[in-house]
Amino acid sequence: MRLSVVLTALFAASLIPACAAPQDAGAGAAPVIETVPKRPEVSRSVPEVSARDGLWRASDHAETLIAASCPAGTRRQQPLPIDLAVTPVSLGQPDQIARQLPETVSISGAWELSSSNSNLGGLSGLALLPASQGGGLLTVSDAGAFVWIDLENGAPTAAKIAYMQGSDGAQLTGKAEGDAEGLVWSDGLALVSFERAFRIEAFALSACGSAARAARVATLPDKHDNRNIDENQGPEAIFLTPEGALGFGYEGMLSISPLGQVNANGTAAWTGERASAPALYGLVARETVTLPDGSHRAVEMFRAWDPIRGNRIRLTWGKSDADSLTLSRPLLVDNFEGLAAEPLQNGAIRVWIVSDNNFSGSQRTLLYAFDITISQS
Repeated sequence: MRLSVVLTALFAASLIPACAAPQDAGAGAAPVIETVPKRPEVSRSVPEVSARDGLWRASDHAETLIAASCPAGTRRQQPLPIDLAVTPVSLGQPDQIARQLPETVSISGAWELSSSNSNLGGLSGLALLPASQGGGLLTVSDAGAFVWIDLENGAPTAAKIAYMQGSDGAQLTGKAEGDAEGLVWSDGLALVSFERAFRIEAFALSACGSAARAARVATLPDKHDNRNIDENQGPEAIFLTPEGALGFGYEGMLSISPLGQVNANGTAAWTGERASAPALYGLVARETVTLPDGSHRAVEMFRAWDPIRGNRIRLTWGKSDADSLTLSRPLLVDNFEGLAAEPLQNGAIRVWIVSDNNFSGSQRTLLYAFDITISQS
């Protein structure tokens, strides 16, 4: 989670509250583990491995990861239901919306989510669950939790929560362990990227539910172009390529958002590519959508912030300016970080985005759904 690029250091202390999970969990919250065994630190030095060495695919590693995440004898646990208030919201006045949304984009739904349970918040990653998992949305919180959001007729209706466990079965605690940012669902596994300690972990939610433990997929680089990467500029985005390989993208700074991949041997490497971030924006989410005609579209979300203009969000789904939209004031916009996309039968793409409220009373958890008509050019 990061609200600004360079200006954060100057303004965060006075403008942005700390992003820790509330300690008063309230009714229905996951139990708090008071003592957590210290996990040994792992090295984050990752060699630059050529893409020609092979690519990591969940289908090749699912059996091993499920066995590690859901050891034999583990009892499957269900996440805990929490109350969810769903309030429809308007992005703005019709003329304001028309100025910022292209004609190819329509609003399928827009809601503010809230709960009497103070653990709902900090939503940073987003994925659509398959029908075999009940459908709906799965999100991750940068306080180290999974949050399930049920959908009915294309609208959110209910929520459940579970805090993540480390490989030792102890609850992840603090930002150093639990700063979850990116999310991909594949082969019964929730693949989660983390900032602070840059890594991707797999959780066998299909097999073990909320009893799933973290199983390491890859340790991610902490340097780019021989420069150290700030712990808050790391792997906001993870995604699957059209070939099923696992990629990652760093938010970076000053419009430099490098892309990398996980190799078949479990190492991670930069590909030499960068997400096409607008000036002063950073990549926070990316997903590749397969359309009914078999073609693919990469949908990316970039974020910028400063204390004068506030949050600005850029969505892109093609190479031309027409294949993009920007959300900024006076529209209702917040700190959007999570993105999920799905093809519709009419050839359009439905894009879901969710905002991280930083557990702050001055911010909102917003969930938007846009339907985007894809040009054939």
